[in-house]
Amino acid sequence: MQSRESELRVLPPISGYFPRQNLLHALNDSKVGVVICDRRMRYKALNKGVAEIHNVPIEAHLGHFSHEILGNLADKVVPLWEKVFSTGEPSPNLEVAGHLPKRREAGRWIENLFPLRDRRGRVAQVGCFVIEIPATSSFVASPANEAMSATGRQPSEPGRGELTSLSPREREVVRLVAEGKSNKEISSALTISVRTVETYRARLMLKLQLTSTVQLVHYAIRNHIVTI
Repeated sequence: MQSRESELRVLPPISGYFPRQNLLHALNDSKVGVVICDRRMRYKALNKGVAEIHNVPIEAHLGHFSHEILGNLADKVVPLWEKVFSTGEPSPNLEVAGHLPKRREAGRWIENLFPLRDRRGRVAQVGCFVIEIPATSSFVASPANEAMSATGRQPSEPGRGELTSLSPREREVVRLVAEGKSNKEISSALTISVRTVETYRARLMLKLQLTSTVQLVHYAIRNHIVTI
């Protein structure tokens, strides 16, 4: 019988790591990087977005340690992941900058780290949504994030609004967006116009104080609208 480790090696995309999950199937083809590592900082699953960021094939990640892929950048990244393992708390909106071994130019990324617990409630793995900041971007890390880097304090997290503040229709829109549905697919599922879907999405971003679809996915997971 094949071990779980060998099964993961023949199912490299992250969608194969969590079979039949619409959210992760959608993210597997997304430009947003999604990666999961164990306590030894070995890659357990990732989507092609991460492979493109690292300029390393998916299969070359699995089972390897982060420092083998990230080089010296691991010295900056690993402590952020270890903090989530030790505290069990997510760490959103962390800016990381540096050089990757397989890329010529330096890069900048926003990492959103979250714990993945086993059946006993222990943090067994940590996941990360990572977004690359274009070289032309004027993004500047917020004072809260700079404070966390220096002191380890947790910044306030967007989208902490109570779930009860959402109407049933808003909740449905959040769920469908988090599952990777397009505006047209949401329009068909809810029997409303595409323009109405766009209005709902814009209103939700304002209502929940979110700035990206990734944060909306986090909100949906955190409030059990969708699960992984």
